[in-house]
Amino acid sequence: MPKSHNRLKLIDSITGNTKVAIASGIVLTIIVIFGLLMTRQILFFDVNVETLFFAITVVVGYGVVSWILLKYTEKITAELRSKSRFIRNIQVVMKVIQFSLLGILLVAVVNQLIYGAYNNNSRYFAALVFAISSAVSGIILGLLSYKFFSWYRLTDKRNIVVLFYGLAAAALAISITADASNKLLVLDVIQQVSPPNTAPQSYFSYKYSERLNGRVQYIFTNPHLNTSLVLPKESEKLYQTINYIESYPPYIFTWIATVALLYNFYQRVGRFPLKYWIILSIPLILYLIGSGYIFSLPKDQTYLYYFRLLFRGGTIASSALFGIIFYIMTKNVNARKLKNYLTITVIGIISVGIANETSANHVTYGAAVHSLVLLSSYMFTLGLYSAAVSISQDASLRRTIKKSVPELFDKIGAAQIEQVVKERVMKLVHTTQEQMEEETGGVSHALTEDELKDYMQQVIKETSSSSK
Repeated sequence: MPKSHNRLKLIDSITGNTKVAIASGIVLTIIVIFGLLMTRQILFFDVNVETLFFAITVVVGYGVVSWILLKYTEKITAELRSKSRFIRNIQVVMKVIQFSLLGILLVAVVNQLIYGAYNNNSRYFAALVFAISSAVSGIILGLLSYKFFSWYRLTDKRNIVVLFYGLAAAALAISITADASNKLLVLDVIQQVSPPNTAPQSYFSYKYSERLNGRVQYIFTNPHLNTSLVLPKESEKLYQTINYIESYPPYIFTWIATVALLYNFYQRVGRFPLKYWIILSIPLILYLIGSGYIFSLPKDQTYLYYFRLLFRGGTIASSALFGIIFYIMTKNVNARKLKNYLTITVIGIISVGIANETSANHVTYGAAVHSLVLLSSYMFTLGLYSAAVSISQDASLRRTIKKSVPELFDKIGAAQIEQVVKERVMKLVHTTQEQMEEETGGVSHALTEDELKDYMQQVIKETSSSSK
């Protein structure tokens, strides 16, 4: 009994450790980056390396990393779960779905090891995991956007950051579900008997075939069957329209929301540095140029490769930058809970954009890596919503305190200021937290004694200097 108790304590200490969670987030990011570069024809490996990467993605990404991050979020949001049905339900659903996907993918790995790479069963496993993860991710992000829009309407002083993060979450939800619908419902699956001595392989074609009456997107073969995913000629315009809609709005809205958040944050502590405008602009420029949205891409394969490298480099750099913005904020806040919320937001916002750009047409590691968008969406949703509530409450408290403190200076002596202000602040904290819980569905950010002292000292200092 004591040994099992000690083991449980050790597990809790590991999974509840922020450094371990950050390390797990780094591993998750590395997995999705490799998956993106491999499915987008930037890195090339043989079938044995691909099988190994598929197994690593499933065992490490869905097994170890998912377990650590879900345990970590469960621990740091214990108080939130007791107050918010939204947080409580989303965590239960997430655990059930994520480990169900792990079970399906473990069967897929065993299937590949027994029957060889790219056998006919691979497509069914990939489609099932892709469909489930995309549907649940869309629902989670849709609920997040609904919460933000509701919050935006309820607040007296409507906040552009809240609005654009609501739009970003809505656009990302649409992007994930539209991408799944495009690939699962629009593309035709055409199978033919393989020529003799065909080796297992897979590749993206993107070439038009008169015989198949459409543009071949992806081909995977084994000694028995040759399977092609074909975009029918009559559906090409619809497919491309949906592709544009799902690609750009999530990126643009997230970029605007991140810039607005950082700008508002720095307005509280000083002027927004010019270097941040430059740093934020570079990945955006790379993304837009590489996407072909500004310039037409050349037909030459060599140049196409470099533009593709530029585009995917912009995707990775932008996702990393969105996370770095939140990391910068963690260095400037004293609240431990808020730091934890921002930490899981960093992990989610970096990995969700990269995982969503990984092609799920690839029936093994591609589908597995892309489906990590579910874990990423969950981290992004939980962290962003909780952090946004905390930051908003922080700002609301500061505004409320500043409005009520000045009148005290006309009525009390300097020796009594701190005691009276403390009493007034405690009442305001209680009232504001109740109001925030009502507006945000039961979530509030509890202030510690040290944070309360920081508020009082800051407000007294600011008010005293402004009254001179």
